[in-house]
Amino acid sequence: MNLFRFALDNLYRRPARSGLTVSAISLGIAAVVALTSIAWGFEASWQKANDARGTDLIVTRIASQNSMPSPFLAAKVQDALARLPHVKEVVGLLSEMLTVSEEAPPAFVFGWVYGSYLWDHLRLIDGRWPADSDEAVVMVGSLASEMLHKKTGDQVEIEGQVFKVAGIFESSAVVENGAVIMTLNRAQALTDKPGKVNFLNIKLDAGASEADLASIKEQVKKTMPGFLAITSGELVGNNAIVRISKAMSNATILIATLVGALVVFNTMLMSINERTREIGILLALGWQRATIIKLVFTEAMLLSLLGGLLGILLGAGLAVGLEHLELMRGKIDAIFSIPFLFAVLGLSVLLGVFGGLYPALKASRLLPSAALRHE
Repeated sequence: MNLFRFALDNLYRRPARSGLTVSAISLGIAAVVALTSIAWGFEASWQKANDARGTDLIVTRIASQNSMPSPFLAAKVQDALARLPHVKEVVGLLSEMLTVSEEAPPAFVFGWVYGSYLWDHLRLIDGRWPADSDEAVVMVGSLASEMLHKKTGDQVEIEGQVFKVAGIFESSAVVENGAVIMTLNRAQALTDKPGKVNFLNIKLDAGASEADLASIKEQVKKTMPGFLAITSGELVGNNAIVRISKAMSNATILIATLVGALVVFNTMLMSINERTREIGILLALGWQRATIIKLVFTEAMLLSLLGGLLGILLGAGLAVGLEHLELMRGKIDAIFSIPFLFAVLGLSVLLGVFGGLYPALKASRLLPSAALRHE
């Protein structure tokens, strides 16, 4: 009988303990997978939305780190930005989380400058675009249309005002697919924030280089106190919600590692104590101490590896389930990268290494004569 089969038989003889150990490891790994994929998905969803619009730089308040920063008066800042070298277009954007239907959770409502480049990446799948900047209509994302049960020609009530659905659009960014878009003028009037925006989006001309990008950032920092010009990646990276999500994910990884290693340690130590006489017989029959160490490590690895595989499947299912909750739909898009999943599997293997180290050494140091007398 080979070592691997011997280890499997040892675990099979104690199904309850083995099952509980695998379950504990899988739950910890599932939490790591679910929280990390959601945190990365939230960050990627917002960055993808900004990148899809073709924005090169975003100007906002230095202190604005929320997903929807506090609005500010845009006119003076916008004029100053428009005069900078290589700046092709500067447009404001107003974002709010508002109740669009009593039957659905709050949705993102975006106000975009009519006729600006922000609209160019959207694909119209039904209806028409707004006729002008003051028309009381909204465009509904394909996912929002499904959640709100609205189609072209229907009416929606937002903040006590009624808007007609002019059309349905589709975007490559899930955040926009789950949103309602209107012209900036209408959004400012709706929220009673005339002249205010959350962000100013800058599109540079074709001749702009990375050096020009850095130069604009520096000029904004020097000449516009209280404001900051950053890329979409930097904006999302500084977002307080993203940072909190990542911190929670990192804390979960640490806790899962400690708990998982302790569970494996406890299981293997109890197993060694129960099998002292058996190990003594193996040593008396000529087994090398290194072979005993390999046996215990193999058992610990099998437990942690099986727990890791089940945890990955459970975590992926949990993340997908959270992604499709009514409250979360259209706001995040969970990310599962192959390197990340292999890293998680590697983490589960480390649990076996750390948890099985001391029990393996203890088993290898048993004296055959003393072990054979053990009851």
